[in-house]
Amino acid sequence: MPQKSTSKGLPVDLKKGGWMVLILAVLVLGVNTVLTQYGNPLPGEVTDLAESVVADSLEQIQEATTAAVGEPDDPLQETIFSTATPLPDFSVPDTSSWSGSGAEFDYYVLALSWEPAFCETEPGKIECVTQVAGRYDATNFVLHGLWPNIENDPYHNFGYCDLSRELVAQDKEGDWCAMPELDLSETVWEDLTDFMPGASSCLHNHEWYKHGICAGMSEDSYYALSNQLVSLFSQTDFNRYVAERVGSGVSRQELLAQFDAEFGPDASDYLSLRCDKVDGTTLLTEIQLVLKKDLSEPYDFSELFPAASVPLNGSCPSQFMIDQVGLGNF
Repeated sequence: MPQKSTSKGLPVDLKKGGWMVLILAVLVLGVNTVLTQYGNPLPGEVTDLAESVVADSLEQIQEATTAAVGEPDDPLQETIFSTATPLPDFSVPDTSSWSGSGAEFDYYVLALSWEPAFCETEPGKIECVTQVAGRYDATNFVLHGLWPNIENDPYHNFGYCDLSRELVAQDKEGDWCAMPELDLSETVWEDLTDFMPGASSCLHNHEWYKHGICAGMSEDSYYALSNQLVSLFSQTDFNRYVAERVGSGVSRQELLAQFDAEFGPDASDYLSLRCDKVDGTTLLTEIQLVLKKDLSEPYDFSELFPAASVPLNGSCPSQFMIDQVGLGNF
């Protein structure tokens, strides 16, 4: 079903006026974020009430969605780590277009965000204002993008394949929510709202028009593949290792060694660790993984790396933090 509104799929049986209350609560938290940066936050009872409204509303949404789609029967969800939030319902995808045979590129880069740290850098975004400890993205890597890439392009400039100049300009201006609607199925969209919190800010539009359009498949197939990869990675020991260290410091060598231990010697050649400094503290904000072009059987992450290593540029120093939900909680 076509969509670009983040309200798609939300329950309609909330009590009258409930959505307006939620919107006001989100606005209050956004204003408090800005005021806090200037040392003049709103009274605690006001922000506590707003946070309560947001949390209660998210719980109602989750309950209504579960009632609508039923209990998950996907075997991918049988493995859930004790330190990670349970996986959302995941639809069974059609893998026929995932071989990459219909497009001209060499490999993929899968960019996965650590959302609590990302939100330290973009606190005003709706997905950051509404983030709570019990949400999937609090303790799992989530989708930034799946980027078809070509050799000798370390900064991922490849993109916008056969896209009009007007749409390229609109995307570069950041006017993502006004871009043409994507033709996504209901199941793919519902999965994406869990695996890509940035869809609340129309990140899915930007990622499709800059990167996905070069993958040689439909919008729906591209995001079904992206969902599958995020779900698969959430079940790795590496994801669990990072989740267990929320609020703690780690070393670059420690994470690279953990990746090699799980996926084989020198597997970390396919991994890039990305960090940002916030108020003097360096946080892990993203990881990037090099994957082979043919992803028609994405069921074992150790089988998804290309035959030849592709160097990626990392930005993390020797020591950094794994952030937890909440601004400044590091």
